[in-house]
Amino acid sequence: MIPDKVLYTDGHTVVVTDKTLQVKNSSYSLNGITKHGLYVLKPQRLPGMFLFLIGVVLAVCGIFKFVPHAIEPEFSLGIYTIATTTAMIIAGSILAVIGILIIGLLRERYAVRIATAEGEKNAVVSTHKEYITQILDALNQAYNFLRLPTSKLPRYKTLSR
Repeated sequence: MIPDKVLYTDGHTVVVTDKTLQVKNSSYSLNGITKHGLYVLKPQRLPGMFLFLIGVVLAVCGIFKFVPHAIEPEFSLGIYTIATTTAMIIAGSILAVIGILIIGLLRERYAVRIATAEGEKNAVVSTHKEYITQILDALNQAYNFLRLPTSKLPRYKTLSR
């Protein structure tokens, strides 16, 4: 039996041979994969925007002194006495900065998306697009290596003159 030709390996979890795609403990036969491609996973930035918006509203309410009369004008924090408006400005600024950090630190992720008889799934997910394109190139190369079994090759007849 001829061993599979390894077309790509990252040395850890992904191995692409001329017949299979192996990811961690899963193995996918290339004959079972009907479609493959690059898939971009967009990050969810809505929680960061929501946190930023709450922080800005809180800071603006503190700056313009939109404090309800039921709240005491000052409160004690250990040995410090802080005005409620100052606390609102500080808390709002901290929330706004955290929201900006969340929005800024979220990155797009890329995936090798395959379609099998079981459905579509992301076989490999990474933040590095180059890594995913290397795997996709190896898969394309593996599809080029797929060949028909020798029993199903067309037979050619020699023509006599």
